[in-house]
Order: sequence, then C-alpha cells, then structure tokens
Amino acid sequence: MSILASGGSSALGAVVAASSGSDFNPVSVTFVSLRAGWALGSAPCGRSSECLSLRETLDGGRTWAARPLPAALEDAADRQPGGGLALNVSGCCGQELNVRFADRRDGWIYGGLFVPGQFPSTVSIEPVLWSTHNGGLSWRPVRSFPALVPESPIFDLEAAAGRAYAMVDATAVSGSYGAMIESSPVATDSWRAASSLTLSGPGGGSQPFGAIVLQGNSGWAVYGNDRGTSGSAQLDGQGPWVAWSPPCASVGDSYAVPAASTAANLVAICVMGGFGGYVATGSAPRGATSGSTWLYFSDNGGRTFQAGPELGRFDNYSGQVASPAPGVVLASGYGTPGDLEASFDGGHHWAAVYRGGPFYLGFTSPAQGVGLVQSSRTTTTMIMTFDGGHHWAPVTF
Repeated sequence: MSILASGGSSALGAVVAASSGSDFNPVSVTFVSLRAGWALGSAPCGRSSECLSLRETLDGGRTWAARPLPAALEDAADRQPGGGLALNVSGCCGQELNVRFADRRDGWIYGGLFVPGQFPSTVSIEPVLWSTHNGGLSWRPVRSFPALVPESPIFDLEAAAGRAYAMVDATAVSGSYGAMIESSPVATDSWRAASSLTLSGPGGGSQPFGAIVLQGNSGWAVYGNDRGTSGSAQLDGQGPWVAWSPPCASVGDSYAVPAASTAANLVAICVMGGFGGYVATGSAPRGATSGSTWLYFSDNGGRTFQAGPELGRFDNYSGQVASPAPGVVLASGYGTPGDLEASFDGGHHWAAVYRGGPFYLGFTSPAQGVGLVQSSRTTTTMIMTFDGGHHWAPVTF
C-alpha cells in the first residue's frame, strides 16, 4: 500500500511506498499508536464479487497486510438480504460493521447484520460483537453481552484507559425506549451496564444513531437522529456515566458529536433551532438566525459551551468534526459532495485541505490523523495526514 503525496505535502514524503494495486475498500479504521492500525472493508474474493476483509499496518500506514477473519462472520456478512455486504458509510443505526482496537492485543468487530424479517420481503438487524485478545490472530463471538438480542444494534464502541464502552438499544434490557452504555475491561469479555442511566430515544424522524467520544478517563455520549439529540451522558473518571447537557441543548438540540482534543477542550457544530427551528430567547449568539451553523467550544470538559464563529447561514451541517489540538478544527459535510475544511485559529479562517468529504475522521496524535471518504457509490478511499491536518493524501492499498 502507498500513501501518495500530492499538492506539495512534503510532510508525507517519509511514508511514500510503491502501490500494490489492491481493490480493498475500507469502511472502518482504527489506530492504537502512530504505527499500529487496522482497517475493515471489502475486497474481491473467489466466492463472491466482494467479501469482508481486514487489513493491518505496523508501520504507520506504509504497508498493510491481510489478516484472517472467522469464517462464520465472513459468511454472515457476505450473505446479506439483497446480495450486498453488510458494509455502508451511513454511520446510522447499527446497520454496518466496524473495527475498533484498544491496543495491540484487544479489539472488536461490532455493528449489525441484516437478517430476514418476520414477514416476507422484510429485514431486521441482528447485532454483532466479536472480540480478539491476541492481536487478531483469532476472533470469537462475545456471548456475555447482556444486550445482544435481535433488533438491538450496537451503535458505537470505543476504548480508552483500559476500558471499552458500547452504546446499545436499551429496550431489551431495561424496557425503556432509548440507549444504554455497557462497559468491560479491554482484556476480557466481561460486559456490564456502565450506568443505570437510559439515553432517551427520539420522538420521531429517522432511525436513531449514537456515538461515544473518549479522551483518557473522560467521555461523552450522544444519542438521537435527524431531528436532534434526544439523550446524552458524560463520564468523569471510571465511575458511572451521568446525565449531561450536550453542546447544542440551549439552541435547538441539533445532533452534534463533540470532538475532544484534550479532556478539557471540546468543539462541536450546532445548527440554530435544530429540527423545529426554535431557539430560546437570549440563548443564541448575537446575530444568529434560524438554521445558521455555529462552532461551539468548551474548555472545562463539556460542563459549559460558548459560541464561536458562525460557519454559514443556510448550511444544514451533518458531517464530521475533528480537533487534534485546541483551536484546530476540521469539518466535512458542506456542499455536494463537500470538502474537508480546516481552521487553525479557532474557526475564524478556513481552507479546503482535501477535495472530498470524509464520513469518518480520527486523530491518533496532534499530528497524525486518518479519514475515510466515499469516492463513488461503490468505492471508498482512506486518507491520512502527518502534519496536524494541513495536508492529506489518499492511501492506495
């Protein structure tokens, strides 16, 4: 695999290598250090037009190697209703597979698989959770997960500071409509409820989705759908998750997943008025109009947020946001198909740093980051930066 430097991005020169010409399409990626990472996606195979596939790098993305997956998981992913793989880039509703590692040994493949529904021509979601504790040499399904029941997707799974957290549908466990967070030490499959708190479900709109953001022993979780954030929680230390007022709560509750550069410094993007177009008197920034989009910052771990610069008057933002360092913000989701834009002065000035809007953005360090872009209806591209987001280059497997 090669990382192709372009546009004068000399900071990428150290990782340029010869291309192998693979047709691997990544849909999920995870790095646990500057050198070690994994990507889950699809690749051509003998038994089907495309099959579930896993890649691993041990040299910071210079080269990648195929890694084995359990036959049962491959077969289940390959035999989806309608003939397609259980892979997409929607980021919605647990209807896809993802990979996440906590360290070089402990990792998970999670999400959901479509299975035939109760009635003809219908489908439902079967939750999926497989774990490895030997660096991917072998995988096994997790049986001790309380919420792994039909129609209970795993919305997100993240790990930090020796613990893994998963957001799942709460209906089957607590009887409440919404989501809950389960937790386990990363080295074992000992999942338990991380809190008695239920994240409230949305009252209408699209299927719900959720996300967990971790920074050391701190964490933030949001749950909702296209109508906004309906439930949220915060983790301070390794105690239980507690109720939390999310970034956009005072200005319409638009769905916003915060990016955390440190445990104290967070940034989010809020649409004034959210779905209903209502903003409480005195809560919006001066000059804000309904539907306008603004940056919101916190320097106290999310206890309070303050409005930053306005991003646009009619931009219904629904993309990705990342922050590798305080004051540095990268965002995608504007326009068609949208570009990846970056600001290095707290959102006051912006520049396009990649032509194409990632559906995933993540940073391993203030300098090294990775993104996933949908290149066409059926292909995806991985991009990486090694200079804090100033320059990005596509990765060719």
